[in-house]
Amino acid sequence: MVAMKNENNEVTMDKDDLMKIIEMTGLPASSLERLIDLRKAEENEEEQRKRESDNPPFVQFYKGTGIKAIQWLIKKNPFASQLFMFFIENMNNKNLVVASQQLLMEEFEKGRTTVYRAVKFLEEHNFINVAKIGSANAYILNPEIAFQDGHHKKKFVSFEGTILLSKEENKILFEKHNYENVKVLKGKNK
Repeated sequence: MVAMKNENNEVTMDKDDLMKIIEMTGLPASSLERLIDLRKAEENEEEQRKRESDNPPFVQFYKGTGIKAIQWLIKKNPFASQLFMFFIENMNNKNLVVASQQLLMEEFEKGRTTVYRAVKFLEEHNFINVAKIGSANAYILNPEIAFQDGHHKKKFVSFEGTILLSKEENKILFEKHNYENVKVLKGKNK
């Protein structure tokens, strides 16, 4: 009979050895098997809850305030609403995305002034906050409108984020290396 103990003081052993021990105790094997199955089900449920609370695969909008703000934005400034949805689609679970103005110009096929005005509109109406990072910006989305992390974490701001690279701005990098695994917005076919 071989039993091994891990760092959590849990003992693991072969199923046949376990069945021999159960036989020796006089307990019905079916009762113990049901207990083991119940324990496994509890562990699976706990693991699923943790995964969902750590980083849900969806974005949440607040009924009322959030949804009404989005509706208002779509009506008042359609391009700014497209830009806001782009930020939502690319933000991390801390409501942050980093992108250059050049990347936004390429993605939407708009000029610098149009992109600037849309960003300014979003900022002035509290949809986003903007932090400069060299020639790029960090766009921090208002968590009272939309958020991706667990509700209990939305009051915290973290400055880790998804960084979007433009092929046009990083020609040398992309010529030097083939980054197929890097999240890149490919040039649009014209």
